[in-house]
Amino acid sequence: MKNIFILTIILLPFCGFAQNTNVTYAASDLALANPERGFYKHTETHSSGYSALSQSMLTGYRTNSNIDLILRVFYLEDFVYGAISSTYLAAMQSDFVKVRNAGLKCIVRFAYADTNDSGVPHDASKSQILAHIAQLQPILAANSDVIPLLQAGFIGSWGEWYYTDHFGMSPTAADYANRKEVVNALLNAVPGKMVQIRTPSLKQNTYNTTTALSLTQAFGNTTVARLGHHNDCFLASGSDYGTYTNISLEYPYLEQETKFVPMGGETCAINAPRSECTTAVTEMAKFHWSFLNLDYHPGVISGFATNSCFTAIENRLGYRFELLTGTFPQSIALGQPMPISIKIKNAGFATPYNQRTAYVVLRNTVTDAEYSVALTSDPRFWTAGANVDVIQSITLPAGLSVGSYKLFLHMPDANPSIASRTEYAIRFANSNLWDEVKGYNDLKHTVNITSTSLGIGDNNDSSSGLSLYPVPANDELVLHLNGIEDYKVTMYNALGQNVGIQAGSVTSNAMTLNTQSLSNGVYFVTVDNNVQQETKRIIVKH
Repeated sequence: MKNIFILTIILLPFCGFAQNTNVTYAASDLALANPERGFYKHTETHSSGYSALSQSMLTGYRTNSNIDLILRVFYLEDFVYGAISSTYLAAMQSDFVKVRNAGLKCIVRFAYADTNDSGVPHDASKSQILAHIAQLQPILAANSDVIPLLQAGFIGSWGEWYYTDHFGMSPTAADYANRKEVVNALLNAVPGKMVQIRTPSLKQNTYNTTTALSLTQAFGNTTVARLGHHNDCFLASGSDYGTYTNISLEYPYLEQETKFVPMGGETCAINAPRSECTTAVTEMAKFHWSFLNLDYHPGVISGFATNSCFTAIENRLGYRFELLTGTFPQSIALGQPMPISIKIKNAGFATPYNQRTAYVVLRNTVTDAEYSVALTSDPRFWTAGANVDVIQSITLPAGLSVGSYKLFLHMPDANPSIASRTEYAIRFANSNLWDEVKGYNDLKHTVNITSTSLGIGDNNDSSSGLSLYPVPANDELVLHLNGIEDYKVTMYNALGQNVGIQAGSVTSNAMTLNTQSLSNGVYFVTVDNNVQQETKRIIVKH
């Protein structure tokens, strides 16, 4: 015997149907200064004559060049055999203040030499490096809001892990164990941050793994999930000057890894045709590049402009989100879930590599009071080169009053210290959507929040409008119309997706809806008379 699911709904007469609004958004090819991605400017300073950052220079990067990311290499050559001076540490802190004032972020690397000449210390001992990391930890922690990631550094000239006095030019197992100890200390000093290692084989050998990260491991707190890659001789030769030792194995490994960890770096030599546009764009997409040095190599960078791919690279480094369409209700009653559906395209090479939450903001059109609701969809999984459907029935915030509300999409920085800063919010690549004052993306829709209820009662209350018999139930849903001719009934699954229920027999007082095709689970039935709207939770069980 099949179960019958009875709905009895009492509606007031009205004219017309309540409808969702479908919005289509126009894409823009404008270059955007979005956080933690794009072309970066290389900066460095030395312990023998600290070269402080210029506030006006940093501000100019953003305002004049759409750049909001720098690399800062801190050379510690005077401290190879001792502690970092308090003067140097104070100068570092001053630099980070300027970075924050300018609305930029700063990739950090430490090194002891900028030459591979013999007779010059290329790095410090392991014990000295560990002592330096302990000294640096408070400054790194205090400024973690403007440090998107760090590069492993410390070992070898330029912090690139090759020309080294203490960690093996041809590393042994003991050398790799020592390198691992340095990286682990750096990871422990910056909880939640990722660290980039110079080559795929260095990560593999240091952590004894050749298996690329999987989706289930992505963005976890394990050590391997927090280790990305940087290539500082991109396109310079067939092996990128030794970045790769076995392309047939390392290319597939890196392609998978960089879906979930940051990839970036610099070019270092003209090597046509490999260093030209075709290979550059193909490999940046394959390996999910988030940032690239604008300053070096100048011949390679100017070649991108000459061959007309500079703009494409500028726009596609990292993530590039475009709003495609949105579907929103015209009205919703207080206390009811509000289903929304937003289709987003990621036209970039990569996804965000740091945690970031997307919010729907409701702004009262009269009072300008604002309320934010977090979306459950994680932007770190908004796949590069693909579209994503963000579908959710959101709970209206407490304290919301009746009225009309404009909807916005807000993606602020996760750090409370800069979460309200517009420069650190993500701007979508669309025309006429950006609220520059608030850092919001306008969803171009206004929803009417009502307080009137349709009087739907509890599941087992047969005297009220909506009753479920039995609970759970399925196979048929009978809607009692009570003579009402104009109405709209919609059923959504738990993700807020319209399941498209089909009408069966219809009489003057009842409609039978076929639910046999629905899977077991939780659903929501929404009844709308264009003035009032109410949603009822149901359970389907065959």
